[in-house]
Parts: sequence; structure tokens; C-alpha cells
Amino acid sequence: MNTPLVQLTFALQSLDDPMSAAMSHTMEYENLSVQANAVHAITLQCDLPDAVHEGDVISLSATHPSARGAQYFTENVITQADLERGYVNLTLNKVTHSQCFVMQLMLHGKYATLKNSLQFDMNINAFEGGYNAPLVNIEQSKPQGFRRYFAGVGSTFLSLF
Repeated sequence: MNTPLVQLTFALQSLDDPMSAAMSHTMEYENLSVQANAVHAITLQCDLPDAVHEGDVISLSATHPSARGAQYFTENVITQADLERGYVNLTLNKVTHSQCFVMQLMLHGKYATLKNSLQFDMNINAFEGGYNAPLVNIEQSKPQGFRRYFAGVGSTFLSLF
């Protein structure tokens, strides 16, 4: 699936448009829902605002409501090709499980100044059982740990003299 299902924008709804003004109360509570693909990734397309310049950084983070740090994060440095196209694709990788997240979309300019931000709720659905990290072979990592231990003990012992 190459085309993102969800398109994000920093633009506010126009209150001049009667339909937009009538729907503004329902849009505030809209909860987006996306499905991860077979490679356990979610791609969201973000329209670039007028204030964006080449070299600006656009980022997307997904944080569980009760957590402090983001579980998923991606960022993209805006290029001239992005400006000509008018949008960027932001991909959240290694989706492990299904749940609701607080999504924060931010645009940072020169010297990391915040130019624009948007926050919304999104329900992320993992593909089948979700991403599982590959298991580390303990037998291969064990000798490396012993080597480090003995190297550390040896260097400590030599530093005494």
C-alpha cells in the first residue's frame, strides 16, 4: 500500500465557510483510526503550511496518554522537492500493539523555533499480532560480556600500578 490513508494538515478550518462552521463542533472530538501495514508501519501524509521553508523539520510523535515519552517518533527535514510537492510522508515504524495515542505534529524552523503544532487523538491498530523484535542469541552475546568484564577488571588492576 503506497498511498497513506490519513492526510494531516496544519491549516485551521475556515469559519467563513458555512459547512465548516457548522461542523466545527464535531471535528473537535473526531478520533482518527489507522491500520498498520504488513511491515508494521503507518504512513501519514502531511500537507505543508505556507510558512514552511527548506531545512525546517517536521515531526510526528505518538504518546500513550498515561506515558511521559513518545512510543513512536519520526521526523523529516524539508527539502526543495518536498516544497514543490506540497506534502511529506511521515512513517511510524515497528507498531507493536493496538491502542489509542495522543499524536503531536510539529513544525520547527531555524534554531529549533516552533512554527506550528497540532495535537489529536489517534487509534492505532497493529497488523495481526504486532511487531516482535528479533530475539538476541544469548550464547553469542555471553562471551562478549565476559570479555568486557575481564577487560575492565584487567584495566582496573593495571591502573593500580
